[in-house]
Formats: sequence, structure tokens, C-alpha cells
Amino acid sequence: MEVLVASLISVMVAGGAVASLIMGSSSWIKGSASLDADTSAERAVRRISAELREAMAVTVDGGGQGLTYRLPTKDGSGNFTSPITWDGVTRRIELSGEQIQIISGASTRVLIKNVTTTDPSTNTAYQLFTPGAGVVARAITIKVATSHVALKRQSNNQTRKSRYRETIYLRNIPELTSH
Repeated sequence: MEVLVASLISVMVAGGAVASLIMGSSSWIKGSASLDADTSAERAVRRISAELREAMAVTVDGGGQGLTYRLPTKDGSGNFTSPITWDGVTRRIELSGEQIQIISGASTRVLIKNVTTTDPSTNTAYQLFTPGAGVVARAITIKVATSHVALKRQSNNQTRKSRYRETIYLRNIPELTSH
């Protein structure tokens, strides 16, 4: 009888330990997915911000899901030439499906995947790029919402969503033309 009771207690303790381990690893996976979503959204906005801060002209699309920009010419050392002139390459940043991509001339590179078109906090559609007021936009607000699957089970996909938003102030100048 004593061996049976001891065995039963041992099984209960071992079962509790296994259940705690499973719950802990599940929480860790969910936290990792949340961190991935946060980090990728922040990284994408930072890269877009760095790209646009050098631009000499930025035009946001009417729907706010893309923009076109021009960069000034640089010399062999990476310094801007003077007077400032356009380098002749048309560049775009746009939402294509569930990813944001940068198009530079003939090349395209994916900046971030798993972009959602619905803001996770308000559950409404949002614009990626919102220009500031004025004829020549001096500021653009960038908002990126992402989702990452935390746990893949046969019937239950748990996704973690993140949103990162930043207003950047452009150093662009109006394009100068000579008459």
C-alpha cells in the first residue's frame, strides 16, 4: 500500500513538472513571436526613415500605401555632390501583398514580410505613409503593423501582432528647376 501511494504521488509530481514545462515553453514561444513582430516592424521603419532622410524629393501615393522618392547624386567617397542634383534613379517603397519592398531602378528587395493592412489596436485599415501638412511635405508618419505566428497547431494558429509608428522629418528640398 505504501509503495502504491508513493508511486501515485511520484506520478502526480512528475505530471505537474511536465505540465509546468509545457506551459513555460508555450509562454516563451509566444513571447518570442511578440518580440519578433516588434523588432521587425521597428527595423523596417528605421530603414525606411534612413532612406527618406537623404531624399531630395518625396511623393506619397494617394492611398498612403506607397511612395516615390529621389536621392541626390553622390561622389565616389559617398558624399553628396554640389550643386545637389538627382542621381537619375527612380525609387519606390510600397506595400505589395503582405510585404513592404524597396524598388530601386530595376532591382527590388523585400524590406519586411507579414505586414497586415489592419491596425491591431483599432482593427481598422491604416495608411503606411501619411504626409505632413503643406505643399512641400517636411514630415511623413510611417506606421507598420505586422503579425507573426507563435504556435502552429492543427486547429489553432496563435498570432502575435505588433505596430510601430514614427514621424520622420525630411531634409528634402523642393526640386529646383532653371528656366
